Amino acid sequence: MGIKTVGKKIKLGKIRKIKNSPRWADIRKFGIKRAKRRRIQVTKVKRWRRTRIKV
Repeated sequence: MGIKTVGKKIKLGKIRKIKNSPRWADIRKFGIKRAKRRRIQVTKVKRWRRTRIKV
């Protein structure tokens, strides 16, 4: 018994990628009331060297 709809598969994949961020980070972004249900993605790494202009 697998997942039949493609949309559901994509959704589950996205949920798996989101890791629990520190509580204070969620509260800072959403506020105490909304931070209970919402989560911030931790997986993204900022690569500042990529965006710099090379001379």
